[in-house]
Amino acid sequence: MRGHTWVAVAAAMGALISGAVRSDAGPDKISFPVDHKSGVLYTIVDRYDVKQYRELYASPEAIQAAKEGKPLPSGTVLTLVQYKAQVDAQGNPVKDDKGRFLKGDLIAYAVMEKRSGWGAEYPDDLRNGEWEYAAFGADGKLNEKANYKACFQCHKPHEKIDFVISNPALAGRSMVASVAPTTASKGAPVSIMGFAFGPNKLSIAPGYAVTWTNGDDSPHQVTFTKDQQRSAILVKGQSHSQTFATAGTYDYICGLHPNMKGTVEVK
Repeated sequence: MRGHTWVAVAAAMGALISGAVRSDAGPDKISFPVDHKSGVLYTIVDRYDVKQYRELYASPEAIQAAKEGKPLPSGTVLTLVQYKAQVDAQGNPVKDDKGRFLKGDLIAYAVMEKRSGWGAEYPDDLRNGEWEYAAFGADGKLNEKANYKACFQCHKPHEKIDFVISNPALAGRSMVASVAPTTASKGAPVSIMGFAFGPNKLSIAPGYAVTWTNGDDSPHQVTFTKDQQRSAILVKGQSHSQTFATAGTYDYICGLHPNMKGTVEVK
C-alpha cells in the first residue's frame, strides 16, 4: 500500500503512547483477525465469477445489532474467508446435493472493521462511515497491493444498512448465498445473478434496447470495455437500459467485479 512518511510514523507512535485512536487512513489500521472463527458463521456465498466458496463471520454483538435494525457497534470486525471452489476435469465447480460449491484450498481473507473516529480522512463520495477495509493472504500477511478503493465503491451504495452488503444475512432476513445465473433466449433482458450476467452473450438487431437488472445483494455496474461507458451503480432490483443503434460487438464487464464479463453482438 502506501509508505508512511516520518511525520505519519511519528504521529502513529504518539497515538500509541497517548492511547489515542490512530487517525491516518489505510488498511494497516486493521490487524489480522486471528480469532474470527470464535464468532458466528452467519452465511456462505458461492461466487460463480471467480469460482470461490466464501464464509462470512461476525461477532454475536454485530448480529444482535443487525437484528434490531441498528448500526453495527464500534469495534465490529466482519471477516470474509475465501476458498477455491473444488472443480471437475473441465474446470467447473463441483457441487453438493444441495447445489452448493464444495470448499477447496484457502485463498485469502477480506476484513472490514469499524471504529469510532475512523473514515474522516476520506472524501464524502468515497467514505463508508467509520469503516476501513483490509485484505490478507492465506499466510495472514497484509496485501498492500489490493484494490481498496474498489471496496469503498462497492459498499458505498449501502449506506442505509451501515455500508454492509451482507447486513440482511446478519439480521437473519435473507441469505447472501448466490444461485446459478439464469439463461435466456435471443433478445431477452439480461439478469445479474450469482455474480454473473445471464445470458453473458446476447445477439440483437440494431435499434434494440437491452436491459440489465441486478438480482444480487451486491451492487454491480455495467461497463463497456472499449469506451469505458458506465451505467450507474445498480443495487438489488435496479435496472439499466441501453439502445444499440450500430452493428458491432460490444464487450462489457462489471465495473466493480471485473471477472464478470458479457458481450452484446448487434447484427
